[in-house]
Amino acid sequence: MIDFNLPILVNNFKQHKKLKNKLLNIINKQKADTLEQKDSYYTDSISRLDWNNKSNSDREWVQFLAPHLVKHFEKEVKQLGLKEIQLLDIWFQQYFKGDTHGWHVHGHNFTGVYYLELNDNSPRTQIIEPLSLRLINIDAEEGDVIIFPSIYIHRAPIIKSDERKTIISFNFNCAFVDDKFLQKIKRS
Repeated sequence: MIDFNLPILVNNFKQHKKLKNKLLNIINKQKADTLEQKDSYYTDSISRLDWNNKSNSDREWVQFLAPHLVKHFEKEVKQLGLKEIQLLDIWFQQYFKGDTHGWHVHGHNFTGVYYLELNDNSPRTQIIEPLSLRLINIDAEEGDVIIFPSIYIHRAPIIKSDERKTIISFNFNCAFVDDKFLQKIKRS
């Protein structure tokens, strides 16, 4: 086996303060489901989410947010030598006291979380780096977006605060490698 770690990108979404209140208003009016799943594999309790519609790009909040997020993604993955974002799935999750999302993985190339509403006491995403099995506690603030390879095992720990936590989760692929990036590679 060749040990090869892939990065976790954590950066502030510059449009956050401008978009937050309107986005939350739209999401709060959005039809939503709940998720309650506790068995030998899953430990999930999410008060509001629209995961069942994750591929529907016609939702009002997606139409409002997606163009801004895609620009953010394009800038972020450029540093990995990739380009041309294909946003495949996007959904919101709202957590209240006692809610959690157990260990899981996503499909596609990349996944991530935009922390739309996050207080100081809310737990951040935890990720297990697959080769070292190291537990990584993401150091993020409200308005940050984290992007990581979809194969990374991750979870949202139990909410112990009385304040709501709202995230936007997403999956995307990159269609091409940036030629300028490849020209920088030192050939041995």
